Amino acid sequence: MSAEAVSPPLSHDPSWPRTGGWPEPDAVGARAELTIVGVPTAHTSLSPTNAHETPAAIRAALRRYSSHLVALGNPGGRGPEAELVLDEELRIADAGDLADPDTEAGEIAAAERIAELAQRSELVVALGGDNALTVPAALGVAGSALDTAGLITLDAHHDLRDGRSNGSPVRRLVEAGLNPHRIVQIGIADFANSRAYRQRARELGITVIHRDELHDRPLREVVDEALHIAGAGGGPIHVDLDVDVCDRSVAPGCPASIPGGLEAHELRRITRLLAADPRVRGIDIAEVDASADAPDGRTVRLAALLVLEAAAGLAQRLGR
Repeated sequence: MSAEAVSPPLSHDPSWPRTGGWPEPDAVGARAELTIVGVPTAHTSLSPTNAHETPAAIRAALRRYSSHLVALGNPGGRGPEAELVLDEELRIADAGDLADPDTEAGEIAAAERIAELAQRSELVVALGGDNALTVPAALGVAGSALDTAGLITLDAHHDLRDGRSNGSPVRRLVEAGLNPHRIVQIGIADFANSRAYRQRARELGITVIHRDELHDRPLREVVDEALHIAGAGGGPIHVDLDVDVCDRSVAPGCPASIPGGLEAHELRRITRLLAADPRVRGIDIAEVDASADAPDGRTVRLAALLVLEAAAGLAQRLGR
């Protein structure tokens, strides 16, 4: 059990409202603009994990934050600085957790439920769970448009392994019909993959943007390239945020994170930039094991901030 789970109750200040605690979709009263849903995959992980506990931990961590932000240079036309309160600007819903997503039947049901939520939302954010959740999340977001859909991953790993595990979602999506020429993998790291899977990515035609490239290229330029490639088919884009793309100092709760990964601010910035694009209809947050986090809960807190960054990008998309 992490220290976060036994921390004292949060303080109450009516002038500092906390975010999270959003209603179910049916209670929103209209089409939700952002819907979160838990997909607690863990049972097929290549390393021991309690990632199924993470959706609840992310929801708890959200309560540590407000939804207020200052949008510098916001394109909404309100000058160089604009303040937003996301809970006031967006209709946000929480669809709860999906049951048994690690089983074949549960995965199918999860994809169907996410497809339903995507029809009723501008953006669906799926809370993992290990990286196995990317399969039902991406299939649900794509729906019947899988042949035109695209995928962008922020991940240290190619996820092209054989079999069924948290190391195989990209391969499984290609086998399900996703065009690999519309897959972009950002943050692939040295010493975290093998020659065989690098070759597999090359043979499939997947675009790989190595971690080292991000030291020299502007993040917006990288995001624009990824969106151009993933969106070339004209269909929806799903984004997989595998938090183990981050440096281990900021993501100790990710079993496979390594020293030298992305900084927290980089992943947060990329998330907001991607969510601002109307072609991005789904985002998943994967590979965080809340039970293995540092005592200060830094990995889960980062995951919660990624939810808010996605909401901020969506607000920008909608001109709020």
